[in-house]
Amino acid sequence: MSSSLSPSPTTKTQKPANVEFEKGNTAYHANEYAKARHLWLPLAEQGHTQAQYAVGRLYEKGEGVARDFATAAKWYRLAAEKDHADSQYRLAVGYAYGMGLTKDESLALAWLRKAANNGQKRAQKTLGRAYEEGRLGLTADPDKAKYWYEKANSGS
Repeated sequence: MSSSLSPSPTTKTQKPANVEFEKGNTAYHANEYAKARHLWLPLAEQGHTQAQYAVGRLYEKGEGVARDFATAAKWYRLAAEKDHADSQYRLAVGYAYGMGLTKDESLALAWLRKAANNGQKRAQKTLGRAYEEGRLGLTADPDKAKYWYEKANSGS
């Protein structure tokens, strides 16, 4: 690939963004949530997927900010639309329980499937349970439940 021979402008800007993101992680793990938000928010606003997810988690948990499920969902959606599996799962949970979003089982299922297909283990287990119990508008299907449980418990 020719892109590995000469760095693109995004490669040059990506490295400082990742350094800033890691500084935010360090602050977060030191329970310095306001500092983490201060470092992550500009990155999230610039489209950094991991930072969008991280800011969403701060708002969902109320760490360093007032707990706000609608704001969390906004950030999760931005990252989820870029195939970030954990954000897809959190968005599914938001729709399933009406947390910051209008409760909508069909949208919950759609995001849950995306997350499960992207390898998110909790989404796979939740989808297995939904098939096992006939939830989220699904008809109970033991074979599909088994498939998702096995996928969740496998290394892939």
